[in-house]
Amino acid sequence: MKTTFSCAALCLFATCSTAFAQGDAEVIDRIIDEGTNRSQIWDHLEHLSYQIGPRLTGSTNLAEANAWTREMFATWGLKNAHLQKWSEIPVRFDRGPSYAKMVEPMEKDFEFTTNAWSMGTDGSVSGIVLKAPNNEEELSAIRDKAAGAWILTKVQQRRRRGRGTPPNPIPGVPADIVEQLLEAGIAGVLVPSRNELVTTGAARWNTIKELDFDDLPQLITVKIRRSDYDSINSRLADGEEVTIEVNLQNHFSEGPFPLFNTIAEIPGTEFPDEVIIVSGHLDSWDGPGSLGSQDNGTGSSVTLEAARLLMAAGAKPRRTIRFILWTGEEQGLLGSRAYLESLSEEERAKISAVLVDDGGTNYEGGLHCIESMACMLRKATAKVNEVFPDMPVEIFVHEKIRQGGGSDHATFNRVGIPGFFWEESGRGGREDKNYTFIHHTQHDTPRYAVPEYHVQAAVCSAITAYNLAMADTMLPREEMDHGYTEQELASWSTIETPVSGEWEFEMSFRGNPPRTITISLDISADGKVRGSSTSGFGGESKILRGSWDESTGEVKVTIRGGFGDVEFEATVQDDGTLKGVYARGTRYQSDITCKRKAAEKNDDPEEVAASSDTTSEGEEE
Repeated sequence: MKTTFSCAALCLFATCSTAFAQGDAEVIDRIIDEGTNRSQIWDHLEHLSYQIGPRLTGSTNLAEANAWTREMFATWGLKNAHLQKWSEIPVRFDRGPSYAKMVEPMEKDFEFTTNAWSMGTDGSVSGIVLKAPNNEEELSAIRDKAAGAWILTKVQQRRRRGRGTPPNPIPGVPADIVEQLLEAGIAGVLVPSRNELVTTGAARWNTIKELDFDDLPQLITVKIRRSDYDSINSRLADGEEVTIEVNLQNHFSEGPFPLFNTIAEIPGTEFPDEVIIVSGHLDSWDGPGSLGSQDNGTGSSVTLEAARLLMAAGAKPRRTIRFILWTGEEQGLLGSRAYLESLSEEERAKISAVLVDDGGTNYEGGLHCIESMACMLRKATAKVNEVFPDMPVEIFVHEKIRQGGGSDHATFNRVGIPGFFWEESGRGGREDKNYTFIHHTQHDTPRYAVPEYHVQAAVCSAITAYNLAMADTMLPREEMDHGYTEQELASWSTIETPVSGEWEFEMSFRGNPPRTITISLDISADGKVRGSSTSGFGGESKILRGSWDESTGEVKVTIRGGFGDVEFEATVQDDGTLKGVYARGTRYQSDITCKRKAAEKNDDPEEVAASSDTTSEGEEE
């Protein structure tokens, strides 16, 4: 039988067999021996979890974690172990031991949380619980008992808040009733979770980074799990008086305090300016009960252990292998974005690959790539499959690199640097628990982590990074659309059209509170569109390119956002609005109505209040 190969296929086969050289077999064997017989990864995870604890961005614990991880890198002999400052925070938030419980008519400990950067109590605070009033009549019935009481709200359905509407400090209660409750001197608010998980978040980063130590938010809000809410609510319905006791040691310190990534490296012997990055994010949320173990103590421990294994094996890679523990990931990939912004175009061009471990307790089960990368990645991971046949690494091939994602790989993919989020496979956790049960909740501890999975992950990261660093070429890159050329921009001739100028609309992803998005459109005489988009979370994003059709009144643009390219399509309506769709692929899309942006009103207190929306928790743009 005669077999024929295309020229491209023959070239790829030749490249696979020659240029994609692997590392020294003896070094790889030593990595495997050290990683499987003398693994220290569980020690790293327990130290981060139990000795340091949860690591909120800007907190004392995170500063300690930065210092400890730098010390460990240096102890193992890595070079240039240092802390890279990427920003600072005006007010530090640390959470001390806290509790919330029912004391009458029975004793019952609650599982609960409060948002980071929110007010705690001055010692133990006891008070009766009153149901939140919905009108003046209900308020009158409890007014005399409101001072020092805890207000119990109902389970709220997710819904959008109109633009210009301030965030409601007591969900579901009319604004005028809220004002009177606050004036009456309530102790605080009890907000029920929708289930048995209590998820910790915070105000948006834009609000946090502007905190004033002398003007901190004062209302105390405690989120309790649904069963604790039910136990209170049923007793109130039976006419019983319920008293709870709360002690929230939420501490603020006046800054500014610096924010760091931890960085160290094994210098390349032949191509030291070309880099493989092995990474995970060191920061976590800090709700009561959480130790930041699986989000992302596990990925941080994998990064540490991969560095230790390579040093113990005496690896001398041709390219530099750089280990980075990002921070500020939970507030929007802030540390990795700042790192990227610190690099020159020449330095960016020399990054071969960025590996990110941030998937909880499962093992490293695969990488997503385009066809030109696949052969090199298969070779780089082949030995891992030999050693761990029950934990296979797969290479998933796509037509294009996946844009977007809620972890630090997305920072690099959006500018064409190959970023990889390890596809994590396995049973999800011990005791039949999965990532949803753990992610950002009171259950984020080592209890549900699977030790053998992390042994595989550390060995896999070390071998994959080493093989990529030893290859004859850097990893191929996807050709990126960088937008209009300098020549196109130099010849730009702006015209006025019905869509020219600034527009605003609201939208929400995954049930998160809505945010206002602004789009600025500049139209050229030949129907091209340039401009920018601002979301209030991901900063300003550039319009790569677009088109304006005068005959149909339709404008189409592609926006390069912090989490991937976004498509905006809208048509002029008779009432002067734009109606259309705002989407990133098929995963996130929304029908929108855009209105002309109003003049700024910086002195309007309601507009200022509206900008300090509720939680963002690293949600995607």
